[in-house]
Amino acid sequence: MNYQYYNIAVKITINEAIQFGVVESIYIENTIEKFSDTAKITLPRAFKNAQENGENVSLAQKNLLEIIKSGDTIKIEAGYNDELKVEFEGYIDEIGAEIPLLLICEDEMYQLKKKEKINKTFASVTLEELLKFIAPAYEIQALNMPLGKFMIENATPYKVIEELKQQYGIRCYFKNKVLIAGLTVDFKPAVSHDFVFGKNIRNSNSLIYETKEQRKRFYKAISHQTGTSKKITYEYGDTSGDHRTLHLPLNLSENEVKEWVHKIHDAHVYTGYGGALDSWAIPFTNAGDSTKLTDPNYPDKHRDMTLFVESVIVNINKSDGYKRTNKVSFKIK
Repeated sequence: MNYQYYNIAVKITINEAIQFGVVESIYIENTIEKFSDTAKITLPRAFKNAQENGENVSLAQKNLLEIIKSGDTIKIEAGYNDELKVEFEGYIDEIGAEIPLLLICEDEMYQLKKKEKINKTFASVTLEELLKFIAPAYEIQALNMPLGKFMIENATPYKVIEELKQQYGIRCYFKNKVLIAGLTVDFKPAVSHDFVFGKNIRNSNSLIYETKEQRKRFYKAISHQTGTSKKITYEYGDTSGDHRTLHLPLNLSENEVKEWVHKIHDAHVYTGYGGALDSWAIPFTNAGDSTKLTDPNYPDKHRDMTLFVESVIVNINKSDGYKRTNKVSFKIK
């Protein structure tokens, strides 16, 4: 369906009190790769009207910086014909000094960056236990992954999350204020969206169909064994492809290491689509969801598949209208 003739509506709420529905542009990056979801809101040059606690207020004679400040909560809602969905929730990180005014925002990771630095040594800890320690205020959904001995030296919770990615390839991200953590290939999408070529795909120029031979990868996997200097290593794949090193959970057996590597390899080395597709506001995709692609041009269905959504970039402005760019990273089925 073509949504270009629908009326786009937005609502920005700051500190649950100040609301306005006119912006120059909105840019939102929703991803599991960069830890934080971020948003940028550009306000019109002539920004004069808003609501405060439900009452209309004029901002014509006011300095907006007296009303809005860094650290304020912010919610971005948008949709067609006043049917709004929450696109972003978080905090104002920076306020630009130029005109038009730019608000730079970040999700709950903003809070983890501001927390006090931690010093702690765990003789043995799992991923879930570690996250509950550094982020006790949040619900945690984490892979059952032993980390063994783990040392935190003068680091914020955010820095610990960065280290988890660097050392183990663990991705941590917030979804509805739930901190989710694990290896990307193990995330289980709860929501699936149907996309049909020629129907609800706005642009597919960046969506590329490749064979297994074009996606060659070679993996070296390592699982350290606690209490010893031993480690189990396993190599698998095509040495002429991209080389990747996997730091797997501790104390895996040789067969378990093989299972992990084969699972990760097969998820990324496949015949099918990769890249990104543009859509409208609907379907309401988010990072961590899946997309079910259907191509009517191939009746044998060999190009129909389900892919994992790694990131969604939302643009709302005069030139794009309301656009979602959905990046897919591996085949689910």
